[in-house]
Amino acid sequence: MNQAIAAYKSLDQILGGQSKEESRAVQVEREKLHGDIVLKHVNFTYEGMNDPSLNDVNLSIAAGERIAILGRIGSGKSTLLKMVAGLHEPDKGIVMVDNADIRQIRPDDLRRNIGVVLQNPVLFSGSVRENLMMGNPEATDADLLEASKIAGAESFIGILPGGFDFPLGERGEELSAGMRQSLAITRALISKPSVLLLDEPTAAMDAGTEQTIVKTLDEATKGVTCLFVTHRGSMLQIADRIIVMEEGRIVADGPRDDILKRLQNPAEQKPKQDG
Repeated sequence: MNQAIAAYKSLDQILGGQSKEESRAVQVEREKLHGDIVLKHVNFTYEGMNDPSLNDVNLSIAAGERIAILGRIGSGKSTLLKMVAGLHEPDKGIVMVDNADIRQIRPDDLRRNIGVVLQNPVLFSGSVRENLMMGNPEATDADLLEASKIAGAESFIGILPGGFDFPLGERGEELSAGMRQSLAITRALISKPSVLLLDEPTAAMDAGTEQTIVKTLDEATKGVTCLFVTHRGSMLQIADRIIVMEEGRIVADGPRDDILKRLQNPAEQKPKQDG
């Protein structure tokens, strides 16, 4: 029912006037974003839910920082990524990229500068090439090869009949979950974004494939603002910093090794009592 209500409201907005993208298209063009990100007192609650998914979140990320987001299921990790991607608007607070409210940045500029890999990547009917080019319609064959190599997709694309021109069915059902994740990472990398957002990007991959991709991502994301949700230890190798979320709040934030030490020794997290 909630989905039906949301769909109806979206249709009503479309028929009723100017879309959000149309209203934002008049904003100043920002062809290249550096990748500084700030969240100030951000709150967000999904429609139909009583408890907020994000509760007074404050976070400052310098351009080029690579941050792992840890936490239990439902702690707000994926919602935080979607907020930075501009897929959700905060109920309260503000999300800023390069000192500008993300709502004041043209959607085209956001898509060009922010690469996103969601937890359940979506592929469409069409060739592998067409799916990947959605990340950058002006990409060259060299761009395709470079991004697919980093994401580990080059190895299996090369053995598909037709290679990049291999036709995919709806949702890429011919491919394994790990292959679909590799293509989603390729699509996110192909525009050489300033900001890369990854939600459990290696969850469906075997350990060997994951370790290979972690090594290539480590090199490819240097100088790129990178936020990634993971429960796999291998991905933590590329993190400079870790934040831990619980019930929509950030409960720990610091250098990777310091946070890992605290997580391994929970007693150290307890505040000392006076007296």
